[in-house]
Amino acid sequence: MPSLAERGRLLEWAAATGFEGIELSPRWFDFRNLSFPELKAFSEEVTDAGLCISGININRCIFTRTPKASLHFAEVEPAIEVVEILRVEIVNISLSMPTLPGSERAPMRGCEAPDSEHERAAELVAHLGNRAAKGGVTIAIDIHDDGLLDTPELCVRLLERVGLSNVGINPDIRNLCREPGQLPNWRAVLVRLAPHAKNWHVKNYRNAQPAPLWDGDIDYTIAFDMNVPRGLGPNAGRRPATQGLRVERSGDQLARRSLVGVECSGSDQSQK
Repeated sequence: MPSLAERGRLLEWAAATGFEGIELSPRWFDFRNLSFPELKAFSEEVTDAGLCISGININRCIFTRTPKASLHFAEVEPAIEVVEILRVEIVNISLSMPTLPGSERAPMRGCEAPDSEHERAAELVAHLGNRAAKGGVTIAIDIHDDGLLDTPELCVRLLERVGLSNVGINPDIRNLCREPGQLPNWRAVLVRLAPHAKNWHVKNYRNAQPAPLWDGDIDYTIAFDMNVPRGLGPNAGRRPATQGLRVERSGDQLARRSLVGVECSGSDQSQK
């Protein structure tokens, strides 16, 4: 948990850089175990810095496999419970494996998961979506490698099963550019998912390595033109979140001009 001084320095930097909000991750600031007064005090810290909390991000929290599946689901529910205190509009999740693939296991492929697993995931997301709707909160789910939703078709099918207007997709196309080899058709992914987008994380890779936003395999000057007019809703269009503080600290004018949220994750970009 960052100290008061550490939080103050980051909030000051975010505001000075031109961001309007921050996206929280429990890896950086674990709000789930804080008392009401502590949550209220943190919310006031953010407001006093001239910022808002644009969203909460619980990444790598697959609900349908591994011995910790029920724990992953339980980690999301407190995020919804504290939204009123923190004035949060978006809870972002990714239904992907909790640890990175490696010698012990190959990457998970969504198409290889049984249909019953996809149905169960939709049931659990719908449960969260119904709870979130009571507080006027939106849930955005990443398209993400090494998980259930690693293609736009699987993302859309999940949304059809969930059937809630406050549940949508985060078309985080960099998650599909992580592995060496042929670059996926990120333009086609955006065309398919933009009408369902509720939030948008933007970051970049080049040759399977983290890269500055303006110098990676994804051309965001094209991606912004494609995504925003095609249906990115008011939450995402007003306050998308960008992951990787190292990228934004470069002072890149593209990011400053186009983005108004910064994610505070406290974790390496490769873990996203």
